[in-house]
Amino acid sequence: MVKKTRTTTAEEVYSSVKARILNLTYKPGYSLSAFTLSEELQVSRSPVREALIRLAAENLVEIFPQIGTRVSLINLDKVSEERFLRKSLEESAIKEFVTSPSAKHLQNMKILIEEQKIAIQNKNIVLFLDKDDAFHEEYFNAINKSSCWELSVNFTANEHRLRLLSLSSVGGTTDTVVETHNNLITAIELQDEQKALSIIRQHLGRISNEISKLVAQYPEIFTYNDDKNRSRYPKKSMTFPENFLATIN
Repeated sequence: MVKKTRTTTAEEVYSSVKARILNLTYKPGYSLSAFTLSEELQVSRSPVREALIRLAAENLVEIFPQIGTRVSLINLDKVSEERFLRKSLEESAIKEFVTSPSAKHLQNMKILIEEQKIAIQNKNIVLFLDKDDAFHEEYFNAINKSSCWELSVNFTANEHRLRLLSLSSVGGTTDTVVETHNNLITAIELQDEQKALSIIRQHLGRISNEISKLVAQYPEIFTYNDDKNRSRYPKKSMTFPENFLATIN
């Protein structure tokens, strides 16, 4: 057996902790201890510290010297930036894909919709969102712009957590997402650019209508840079239930 280097271990710790943050297993505001993580992941503390520093650089954790480390709160100002980037890239990708849609990639998208339905049946929201991302990734791959998709994924951690929270809350819209994906495929097959763009804009804009409700329901996990958002999304409740997202943990 090949002995793992510290760099390899640090990469694995980074990937593991990042996945747990994005999947809300480690909730926003959750306290992270290098000692606890090293025991939990059965590694030494050095690779854990390296991973936490890297995650801090990506704004996924906050390190407070002499105090501790916690998972970063969902920053609504960052969400706005991330959504702007994603919307811009997705619209550009759809415009190019709809001019000459690949039958192979369209079929892959249809398969992913069926896999989303299975995830719904199994009440696995994390898997549902993974399949959702894979669905959108298909048309980036189809136009040979996979690096643009990677840029979007790497830059949208706040939005990703917000989407998962939205889908997991009471009144989640998984069925609506599936219906929208089917409608998008139909528009692409017809090479109807305006219809496809209208669908994707409405699809990506859905989360905006739910932010106020989520902030009121889970106030402790949100933060802002801009004071105007404090009045736009007032924190009305201070309840953060212990069984928060229990179905996906």
